[in-house]
Amino acid sequence: MTQYKFVSIIPAYNPGEIVTKIVSEVSKSVDLVIVVDDGSDADNKTYLAECSLMRNVHLITFPGNKGKGYALIAGLREAITHDPDYIFTIDSDGQHDPKEIPRFKQFIAASDQSYDLVIGTREIGAKTPLRSKIGNIFTAKLFNALFGKAIADTQSGLRVLSANFAKDVVSRIQPGRYETEMRMLIHAVETGRVIGNMKIETIYLDQNKNSKFRPLQDSLRVLMPLSKYTGVAFASFLVDYAIFLLLSYVLGIYYLISHVIARICSGTFNFFSNKHLVFKSRGKKLGEGLRYISAVLFSLSMTGALLYCFVDLLHIPRALAKPVAEFTMFLINFMVLNKFVFCNKD
Repeated sequence: MTQYKFVSIIPAYNPGEIVTKIVSEVSKSVDLVIVVDDGSDADNKTYLAECSLMRNVHLITFPGNKGKGYALIAGLREAITHDPDYIFTIDSDGQHDPKEIPRFKQFIAASDQSYDLVIGTREIGAKTPLRSKIGNIFTAKLFNALFGKAIADTQSGLRVLSANFAKDVVSRIQPGRYETEMRMLIHAVETGRVIGNMKIETIYLDQNKNSKFRPLQDSLRVLMPLSKYTGVAFASFLVDYAIFLLLSYVLGIYYLISHVIARICSGTFNFFSNKHLVFKSRGKKLGEGLRYISAVLFSLSMTGALLYCFVDLLHIPRALAKPVAEFTMFLINFMVLNKFVFCNKD
């Protein structure tokens, strides 16, 4: 198998005629271009067939549309067989200028550290289409709040992966649609990979109408990789809420005392679930346990105060006030656990 130092992957689903220009320009900056036809229609297959005739271009074709994530993973799997140093990913719809690739090369070569992942960061301004603002700003802000990483553009399709990280992605990441790029990013953070950001030109052709990103459905897909924490939190809430209702309504115990007892029970479940499933921490249980108790006391006091305000001051039924108070503390609890309790991760 021929070895290439730089390989580029271009996932394509009905990209339009512009894809021929994109592939041609990218081929000037890398040793091999892998184009993945993600089930495009007949007209677009004609454009992609033209691309396959270009120098150092390899075309992979899916019989039907499977999703951008499947196209990326298939491209990565093919790329690593050529033992490259770095693998570039770039969208096929003209959002990224292929002339940015030499800048990425310079960025990597000039750095005093070895990057596993470099993300091309687009500037969000007044000219950015609303659909792109929804997809980019919200997910970036939420990701940064939850993981404490300064990633300005979590959805950028222009990225560079080291060969080592690409192999890890292929073996560990479940492919899907747009959420696959978020899974890659989360995996990079969870495994302590070196992540870099490089500013790139922002291009939105015709208000980005050629983009296949659906603001509502695909934003929800992008957020799904964060579901481990959400699932544990929901399960913990069910334990908490069931015990609260049992003590408060069935046994007639004062609702604030019921709240404390329920939190102790659900907190024990939450601690071990978050430690082993969400944050995958290998820190000592004693140290983390003490920090977790402090976090629980903080959360307990805050939700208790909210409960008192809702029930005694606003006269909201305690069965309704309890879930509202807990949901209010949802993101705050995640940040406390991530920054303070399980800060010694694998």
